[in-house]
Amino acid sequence: MGNLDNLFNPFIQTHDKDNWAGYVSPRMGYFSRDRENPFGAGFLVANRYGTMDIPHIHDGAGNFFVFTGADLDNIWESEFTVAICLGDNADAMEIYEMSKPCFVSAPAGIWHSPVYFKNVPKGLNCMLWYSGHSYARIYPRLNEEGVSEPYIDEQPERDCKLDPTKKCSFCGLCFTDPNQTEQDVIDYMAPYYAKASKEGKFKDLVMELRKDYHTLGDAVMSPRAVFKGAADMKGADRQFSINIVTKPCKLGDDEPTSNGQVPEYLWFSGTDTTNSWDTFDAEIEVMVGEDPDNMQAITFDKPGLVVIPPGYWRGAITVKRVDKPLCFMPWYPHDKPRYKITQKIIDGEKTLVYDDETTIKAPTAGDELFLQMKRS
Repeated sequence: MGNLDNLFNPFIQTHDKDNWAGYVSPRMGYFSRDRENPFGAGFLVANRYGTMDIPHIHDGAGNFFVFTGADLDNIWESEFTVAICLGDNADAMEIYEMSKPCFVSAPAGIWHSPVYFKNVPKGLNCMLWYSGHSYARIYPRLNEEGVSEPYIDEQPERDCKLDPTKKCSFCGLCFTDPNQTEQDVIDYMAPYYAKASKEGKFKDLVMELRKDYHTLGDAVMSPRAVFKGAADMKGADRQFSINIVTKPCKLGDDEPTSNGQVPEYLWFSGTDTTNSWDTFDAEIEVMVGEDPDNMQAITFDKPGLVVIPPGYWRGAITVKRVDKPLCFMPWYPHDKPRYKITQKIIDGEKTLVYDDETTIKAPTAGDELFLQMKRS
């Protein structure tokens, strides 16, 4: 078994929002281009009124939004109002306003945006989470008869609007205005509100994050914020929790477990999303292995994401040192209640155990896939 340190991905400070008025920069996120193990999520923090994006859909990818206040250490005392447009056409979308931590699903084929940052006196964190692969966006436009129709924007290279000798770098200078007033934003959103559908067809795609009074001990803030997939929203195929750790502790068991053919993504950052690097001050160890007999310690003291690939095993997550509150978010891209596979020696034979029930002796490489099918 080779060195598994490459499963830790330190967050890189991206400066693509440096010139975007109303957004915090640098931005924290992780966006994989691995088609076998796709995952993309990141903080996008608004620090004033404004809007994000225009109505669009993705060709095969779902888009999911997690809205919280900027200070995750005080997630339940957040102060914000955000609205999002959702619809089955771009001309009369429903508008949902939220003022509590929440999850919004925009499955593939559902028109969504703009997102309206209506009131963000202490900042608003929008965690964007994508599933599937998108090769292009689809926008509405008027045809020669003046009728709205969708068109595919495959995002070819564009010339810079401010300097035609350069190519567009999406720097934001041409489509965000630092001089925009709050009334300008209200006026921009007025046509969307005037045409908004009141049908309520998409109300089940908006859900407040649940308060979970856990049993993890006093090192983890309680209640924590959780979203449990299909248990909280019909058809949701992902789940996560937001855990704020304030003391050294051990999360999970020493005994290695596996999620079978389901990957696991472990996010570690500071709790102030306006400055998630400088507010990170911790040392963490995660035990990982390709099999339960050969586990390795991945140790780090920088914010980042640990990727547990399908079929791998994970042991305890040990927060060895934490001098500032730590944000730990495990993400699971599936809709089933979490389950665990363990390995035990029974009558001298290695046996895979599924949900505490002896299932397979002398396990082979395909056994985790069998258990995944059994779980379904």
